[in-house]
Parts: sequence; C-alpha cells; structure tokens
Amino acid sequence: MPGFRHFFGTPAPSQRFRAFGVDPLASPSPNAELRGLMHRLSRRMDAAIKWRPHQVQATECWENPFIPSGYTYLLQFVAHDLVHSAIPISVAGGLGGGTANARRTPLRLETLYGSGPVGSPHIYALDAPNDDRRTKLRLGRMRWKENEPASGCPFRDIARTPAENVTGIDRSIAGVRIALTEALVADPRNDDHAVMSQLTALLALLHNGLVDIIRRHEGNAGPNGQFGAAYRRFLCAREALVAIYHNVLRDDLMRRVIHPAIYAVYREPNPDFIARPHSAERFPTGAWEIPLEFSHGAFRFGHAMVRPEYQINDLSLHDLNNTLEKSSVNDPANMPLDETWMVQWSRFFEINGSTPNLSRRIGPHLSDGLGNDQIFPAFDETERVGLLYRDLLGGGLAGMWSVDALIAEINRRRPQLIAASRLLTDRAWRVDQLREWLVSGQVYGALTDQDIETLSNDPPLPFFILFEAMQQMDGLQLGLLGSIIVSETIFGALAGDPQSAGGGSLVDRLNLISREFYLTNVLQEIPEISSMAQLVEFTTEIAGLQQAVPAFL
Repeated sequence: MPGFRHFFGTPAPSQRFRAFGVDPLASPSPNAELRGLMHRLSRRMDAAIKWRPHQVQATECWENPFIPSGYTYLLQFVAHDLVHSAIPISVAGGLGGGTANARRTPLRLETLYGSGPVGSPHIYALDAPNDDRRTKLRLGRMRWKENEPASGCPFRDIARTPAENVTGIDRSIAGVRIALTEALVADPRNDDHAVMSQLTALLALLHNGLVDIIRRHEGNAGPNGQFGAAYRRFLCAREALVAIYHNVLRDDLMRRVIHPAIYAVYREPNPDFIARPHSAERFPTGAWEIPLEFSHGAFRFGHAMVRPEYQINDLSLHDLNNTLEKSSVNDPANMPLDETWMVQWSRFFEINGSTPNLSRRIGPHLSDGLGNDQIFPAFDETERVGLLYRDLLGGGLAGMWSVDALIAEINRRRPQLIAASRLLTDRAWRVDQLREWLVSGQVYGALTDQDIETLSNDPPLPFFILFEAMQQMDGLQLGLLGSIIVSETIFGALAGDPQSAGGGSLVDRLNLISREFYLTNVLQEIPEISSMAQLVEFTTEIAGLQQAVPAFL
C-alpha cells in the first residue's frame, strides 16, 4: 500500500496478528469473525478503569497530572502531519488504493502549509492590495456571540467561506447567518473540532509573526512584482517554524509521553535505530513510508487521552460532544467560532504556573464523547458506533505484526530495551495478565471464553499498547513496546530531516536557515523554544496578543 510499510519489513503469515487463529488478510471478506471480536472487545473497553490514586492534589483519579490536555491535540496534529489517506482502513474494509498514505515528507508541516502559495493558494492571504504574492497563512475573523467589546482581536479562527451546493441544500440560518461550509485549511482534518482548528490557528499566527520579523530585517525587498523576495521570505519563515516544531516534538512532547528509559536512548543525537537506517541519503524525498504498526497501532494511544470536557477559556466550559461537533462540516451555520470557543492556551499548557485541563491517563478506555454516533457513525453489520471500534478494526485489517512477533524481533535485535519489562519478556505472565483483565469485564463486553483466549494470546496491537501503558506505567506514559514504536517513527523522521538531524541548539539551526536565504541572520530575535508553553508565549508576543479579548494566553 503506497506510503506505508511494516515495522521490521513485511511479516510472514505466522508473524501477523490473527483472530481465532485466522489471518484476516487470508480470510474471505468481510471478516465477520474479526468484526465481531473487535466489536465485543470495544464493548469491554467501554468499562471505566479503576485507576490507582496518585499523589497530586486537586486532581481527578483518571487525570494525568504530567500531561496537560494541549498535548493530546498536538499528537493529533502530528498524526495529520504523518498520515493522510482518502479513507480509513476500517471503513474501506481492507488495504487498497483509497487507504494509501499521501504524505511523503514526514513532519515538515505539510498539514499546515499544503503545497505552498502556488500549489495551495486558497490557504494563503494576499500580502497587499493589487498584489498576488502570498506569504502569510489565511486566518478568519472570530464571531461575537454577545456584544463586541471596544478592544478585541478578531482574527482568531481559521479562515472559512460559504460555497454553493449543487444539491440545493442550504444550511444557513435564514436572515441571520450564511453557512460557512468550507474551512480554508491545507488539511480538512485540522477542522475536525474546535480545539484542533484553534491549534491550527495558533501555528498560523506564529508563521505570520515570523514573516513580519523577517520582513523587518530584510531591508528593501523591491517592488511588489518581485516574486523572489516574497517567496524567499515565505520559505525562510516556513523553515524556521519547522525547526521550532521539531524542537518542541523532541524536547517536550516526546519527553512527556515516552517511557523515560526509551526516551533517553532515542533523544541522543545519533540513536541506533532498530527497524531501519534513517539517514536522509537512504530515504530521499518521495521514498519515506510510515510503519502501519505506528499509524494503525501504537499512535492510536492519543485517543485514550481525550477528556470528557474542556475549560476552553475564562468564559466557557464545553463537553466533548459539543467540542467535536464544532466545525464547518458539522455546524456551518454557527461559524466562525465565537468568543466561547477561543482557546486560552494557559488552559491547555502549563504556562506561568497556570492550572490547565489535564489529559486522561493512558489505558484501554476512551471518553464517552468518542462514541458520538453523529461524528463516528456505524458503517458495518455490527452497527457499532464510535472511534474505538474503528481503531481496533483498522488495526486488525492492516496485516500488522502480532504483539508476540514484535516482542520477539525486538528481543533479538535489542534485548536490553525490553529486559526490564516482565510483561514483554515473560509470555505466560503476559497472557495471564491480559486474561485477568478481560475476565474482569467479561459480562460488560459480552466476551465469550473463546474470545478471551484468542485476545489473551494474540491481542490486537492498538489495544495492547493501551493495556501496556495502564499495566506498566499506571497510565502516565507509554510502556516500553509503545515507546519503542513511537520513538522509532518520530525520532526516525527527525533524523531523516537534514535541518533537524544531529541535534544542536535551535538558535544555531535558525542561523543556518536564515543564511540559506539572506546575508545576515534575520531570525536572531527568536529565542530557544523547546516547549509548547514557550511557543505560545512567543506567539503571543510577536502577534501582539498580550491584551487580546478573549484572553489568548
């Protein structure tokens, strides 16, 4: 399947995940037994986890005090930057052309920039009247639900627009508002819900601020007709934002979600990757592929981190269902977002001692809102709604390595990485632990004894990664297997990027980037940004949002 590969190369039939001993890739469509099993397992995973109490005061037992909820959506953004398929494997019913991965340059912010001002002009704003240069990302005005105050910051939403529908369906509110059905973003998934579109707007504001910084330092760029100056400015700003993004992924996001022992191994400047070499020379543009064991297995863990409700800003608390439904696709007549949906970023990241919304602990359970039948409707004979069933079924249909085979191959290549985990090194104990958990909710999921035996002996990878995090790390971080798969992929993509490989300070990398386009360092104002908190604070400053209404920071 174009754009995808397997973690250690294509597994032999004996190394693939099986349901009731049958390889889903070798069984006739539509894999009724697999669908039924994943349906029942998803029902078992509906049961809330009885987490052990933690020591952090004023925190719910299910909350993760070490991962503010903004990182949940940064993970989603990263997923969009790594994978873009026309249709999910779960809905397609198997591997095929529609499920190919269109991404060819991992973690290069293609999900934000698209194909650039020429290839994706609809997402870029004109620099000036009567001027067809485009260096800034387009933003849209927020809507005021109540009376607009004297001071405010209107350009806080992504750009949205109406479009005529050939079916004649009009979703506008007659005499009140025109339905803004189209989100002007490079990746339509970045308008999946309110928090996602606000994160996209945050990064667009940062890019636009970088353009302004560069413009101030570049001197006389010449008349508007000189395209070279405009595109040089755009490319410099884009490379600077990619460098900041990589720094945040390496030093902040991965540090929070990865097992500390695995993070220490992969955070080194030149980690010894298990699955394949990651040099830029070996993987030129167009050759990069993402492991299915990552995209349809380990990286689904972010769904378990989604909260049931969010304090968006000082004005509003919204439950997950409302948050998921707030997009141009689902609620076009109430677009653009109003002030109750303008994210106050200190509610999503710990900034200057703020108390943010916290993510859920990582385990085999998802918030009820991810079972929303309007957002994630049923699509097969099980009539099962929700995201969880899609994750499990997609993993089952992807022909991935089985958990046993993955562990065995890692143990053969790097036994020291998993030696500390009894769950990984002692198969009999692993089977017993899985069986014990499944039996504890057998009635809840309507699991049969045969279901429990097949799932204990050959668990689907998306489920096992969540189970491992719960059993091994008390839900606070990924376990060893999940951490290895995620680290190999994320750090591997970073190592394959010439601008990011080898580490070094952000300031030094920005200096090199600037001198690719200019004689002097036009990026010298940018500080060492290594966390989302610092990224938000810098954006607040360069976008002039210190006194924004509603509050930005």
